[in-house]
Amino acid sequence: MRILYVVTAGEFGGAPLHVLQLMKYMAKQGHEVGLVAAPEPRLMEGAKALGVKVFPNPHFVRPIKPWKDLRALWRVFKAIRQFKPDLVSAHSTKAGFAARFSCAILGVPVIFTAHGWAFTEGKSPLARYLLASAERLASKVTNEIICVSEHDKELALRFRVAPEQKLTVIHNGMEPNVYLNASGSKVRSELGLKESEILITMVARFVPQKDYETLLQAIRCLQKGDFKVAFVGGGEREVVVRAKARELNLDNVIFLGERRDVPQILTASDIFVLASNWEGLPRSIIEAMMAGLPVVATKVGGVPELVEDGITGFLVPPKDPEALAQALQKLIDDPELRKRMGQASREKALREFTLDRMLHETERVYREVLEEIKAKEAKRTVGKKPSGNR
Repeated sequence: MRILYVVTAGEFGGAPLHVLQLMKYMAKQGHEVGLVAAPEPRLMEGAKALGVKVFPNPHFVRPIKPWKDLRALWRVFKAIRQFKPDLVSAHSTKAGFAARFSCAILGVPVIFTAHGWAFTEGKSPLARYLLASAERLASKVTNEIICVSEHDKELALRFRVAPEQKLTVIHNGMEPNVYLNASGSKVRSELGLKESEILITMVARFVPQKDYETLLQAIRCLQKGDFKVAFVGGGEREVVVRAKARELNLDNVIFLGERRDVPQILTASDIFVLASNWEGLPRSIIEAMMAGLPVVATKVGGVPELVEDGITGFLVPPKDPEALAQALQKLIDDPELRKRMGQASREKALREFTLDRMLHETERVYREVLEEIKAKEAKRTVGKKPSGNR
């Protein structure tokens, strides 16, 4: 197969990582792989190391900017025409629209992976209606839609984005050995942590989707315990969150920025937390589960498909700092509970959220889409009456 991946990739978050994992696997399977994306350094480095044909698209930006969006669309169109793929795999909202519009014109099969719908909870009713209407229109020229959670599939059905037979759920997955073999001793030494000191970690971009403000309020509510809280990631709202932490006098909060040693940071940690306004199926939670951590997370999107409340961690309502603080306090106070939930968390991740499973299921969908197209073409050919003199 010749597969062209299209992803916005303004920052190195869940969708770019997902695409990088897919490209690595597909190239190893002998498929020819191409990539259209914003020139995000980590994604570009990874793609070039794999020998992937790269089509940088500097006009891909997260905010809606009509002129740049039109230029980004033209870059996608040209890349598809030049690469001549058998199949286009589109990821993230803006890239998804650009790829599907281009494929509709060029007659190329396209699969869209929804890493959390743009019309999910947390948006105004009007915005949700308009975005869902746009997705409904785009789905008409989409061969298959992959949802990363059952929640996203149900949301697509509720908003009548596509018929059920066009929706497939493939949960995200991570490579277990990266986390099973990681050592956190260097990180704990770097952070100056005492042996008994508890490290609570959140790995997430500083974007409106992530509710750092509620978490900061929860940290302020914590009553006791020798602990520090590490924020791993970068993004547009980091300055705002840093200012809020200073305003609340939270001197036990550490901003680590973007890091490439996340497995080691998680292994050095005792508790993982993710406060969100909305989610698809957060990879950071899967990473934490692989690292054997109990998880405290907001009950939004596909998070309940990962975190079993009271078994692998705790689920709390969104925008509720007191509930978040209470869940964290329980784990801070009880080392046996941390150990038990962490073990259950890892077992669930190894059972349900491995990278191999995700990759194999995705390749299967690719093949099924192409086989279905071939079958339809063969049927049309057979149905045609032979021409000739009578």
